[in-house]
Amino acid sequence: MRLLIVVLVSFLISACGGYKPVPVYSNEVFESPVIIKVKLDPEDPSSGVYLQDTIAQLAVNRLNLSVTKNVNEAKNYIVVNDYAINTSPANSDENGNVIRYSVNAAIVFAIKDKMGFWSKNIVTNEYVDVAAQTALGSTQKEKAARVAINKALDDFVIAVIQRSKKFQEEKAAASKKEKESVQIEQPEATQETINTESQVNVQEQEGTVDTQTASEVESSPIPSDEDKIFNSKDLKDPLAQLRE
Repeated sequence: MRLLIVVLVSFLISACGGYKPVPVYSNEVFESPVIIKVKLDPEDPSSGVYLQDTIAQLAVNRLNLSVTKNVNEAKNYIVVNDYAINTSPANSDENGNVIRYSVNAAIVFAIKDKMGFWSKNIVTNEYVDVAAQTALGSTQKEKAARVAINKALDDFVIAVIQRSKKFQEEKAAASKKEKESVQIEQPEATQETINTESQVNVQEQEGTVDTQTASEVESSPIPSDEDKIFNSKDLKDPLAQLRE
């Protein structure tokens, strides 16, 4: 059912621009290879191990990305900084005995893709029915937790699709703006060229012509705030400890 929802959302999102499979969206967002890391919770390591394995399978099978374990080789990453599996009563019978539990999965993603850094917090749940006056068994809880985790990853796929659509819309808007700017500035550019040539002629006559090499003309790229965050070895970088 959850997978059907993802498919329907993908269809609705792409309805205006034609159908695109999920891997097309993901490859617009991510650059392979990606690294998958989950910070294990000492109190519940099994859920973390399952989460990491499932994300890796999702990346390969559904997003069509290549996965690496080498942090220095990775172009992008999907990191889970924190996760929690919580259980709470959902329904009780007429005598006040719990007959249904809600198993919640809360996952905090930190992602670095082609566009930079973004984060996503996802909370999903799965219900488990039990007999009156019967505690929720560990096997039942684990099974429900995995179902909830799979639901969360379906939501993650939807988030990737939405990010891809946003990226494409921003690119289209920027391209349109650039074309409009060129059309408007074209006459001014011609006049500016004339003025520049006049200034050069004057300088040549005065013997004060300065020459610049191509390397001097080109300005070095200024690192963005996101680049600074991910190049710094501090707690702002989810992979900083792995690089050390």
